[in-house]
Amino acid sequence: MENRIDAIYARQSVDRKDSISIESQIEFCKYELRGGNFKDYKDKGFSGKNTD
Repeated sequence: MENRIDAIYARQSVDRKDSISIESQIEFCKYELRGGNFKDYKDKGFSGKNTD
């Protein structure tokens, strides 16, 4: 038996007003996992492409 835990990483841009919410992203991923075990990671922040 496999003890696999999937990771869900959700990120919401603070720079864009039309960014999909973290909660919506996690709900979609949970649906795709079809009841599998998961750990979620949330990141509400700025883009990594600009270090300023």
